[in-house]
Amino acid sequence: MEKVDRVWETGCHLSPLALLIGVPVANVIAPLIIWLIRKKTSPSTDMHGRAVINFQLTMTLYFAILFLLSILEGKVSNLGFLSVPIGIGMRTWAYLNIFYIIRAGYESAQGKLYPYPFSIRFISQ
Repeated sequence: MEKVDRVWETGCHLSPLALLIGVPVANVIAPLIIWLIRKKTSPSTDMHGRAVINFQLTMTLYFAILFLLSILEGKVSNLGFLSVPIGIGMRTWAYLNIFYIIRAGYESAQGKLYPYPFSIRFISQ
């Protein structure tokens, strides 16, 4: 059963990459679906699912804040000096998200729970 769990756990970590094909909020919905399917039958998949969902909700929150700042910057002309740092910040968060998704997928394939950085615990572990 452990090998089956590991496949689900790795899939849960890698599922947020569905966002790259243009499906809005797929980074949260995809692992949420996997977690809801497997959380009662596998305690380890439950832990991995919670970690993934917490991280993806956190990254979505950070990205939304940067997006709102970019809108605010566009509305207030004296904040024009922020447009470049905000744009760089948005791209950086997107690349970091992809990096951490792949890293966590690799770690879960090795049987380890990856401790996502910057993660807010919306769903307790």
